Amino acid sequence: MKIVTWNCQQAFAKKAARIFRDSPDIVVIQECSKESAEMWQDEGYAGQWVGENPNKGLAVFGRQGWSLRRLGESRKSDPRWLIPFEVKGAVSFTLVAVWACAVKRSRRESYVGQIHKALRWRREWFKTGPIVIAGDFNSNAIFDRNRQKANHSAMADELRKKYGLVSAYHAAHKMKHGAEETPTFYLYRHIGKPYHFDYIFVPSTWCESMTAAIGRHCDWSSDSDHCPLSVDVAPHL
Repeated sequence: MKIVTWNCQQAFAKKAARIFRDSPDIVVIQECSKESAEMWQDEGYAGQWVGENPNKGLAVFGRQGWSLRRLGESRKSDPRWLIPFEVKGAVSFTLVAVWACAVKRSRRESYVGQIHKALRWRREWFKTGPIVIAGDFNSNAIFDRNRQKANHSAMADELRKKYGLVSAYHAAHKMKHGAEETPTFYLYRHIGKPYHFDYIFVPSTWCESMTAAIGRHCDWSSDSDHCPLSVDVAPHL
C-alpha cells in the first residue's frame, strides 16, 4: 500500500499525472480545486473534495480497488481542515486527511492548534483503528517555543502515547521531530528556506515493513512550494 500527501499549490489538474504515475493507492492533496478532484475517474482514481473555496480545498483520491467514505457529519466547530474517511482495500483503516490552516485572530488555534482541537473535540476519529493521519500540518517542533502547551511536540507525544501513532518519515529514518534532514516545504520555493511541514502518522506496528520518501526540491519546485511525501507499507498489514 502506498500513501502520498502533497500540497500542490493549486492547478492540480496540470500536475496530477506526476503524482498518479507511480500508482499510489491513497492520495491526499491540499490546495486542490473541486473540479480537479472530480476528473480522474477515467484514470482509475475516485476523488472526494471538501472546502469552502471551489478553487482551493482538500481532496482525497482512492485508486481502483479502494473505497473512501467520509465519516460522520461535519460540525461548524470542527477543525479546518481535518476530515475523517473510512478506507477499505488491501488494508482497511481510518484516514484523517489534514490541511491545517491559519485561523483569523487566533494564533493558538492556527495550524497545529487545529490538530489539538481535533484531539480534544473529535476523539472518536482516533479510536477506531488502525488510524492514518496524513497531510500538510504547517507545523514543526522548531516552533515549539512559540507555543507553551498546544505545540508540535505535544501533538506528536499525544498521538504516540494515546493512539500508538508515529510519523512515518521520522520512524523510517530514525529522526527526531525538529531535526529533519529532508524538508517538505520551501518558502517561496526557495531552496535556502526549507522546512518540514508535511506528515503521515501511521500505527507504530506498521514500521517494520514500511519505507518513507520525500520528493526533491529540484524535481518539484517548478510545480509547488511543497514536495510530496510518500509511505509504502507491506499490504499484508
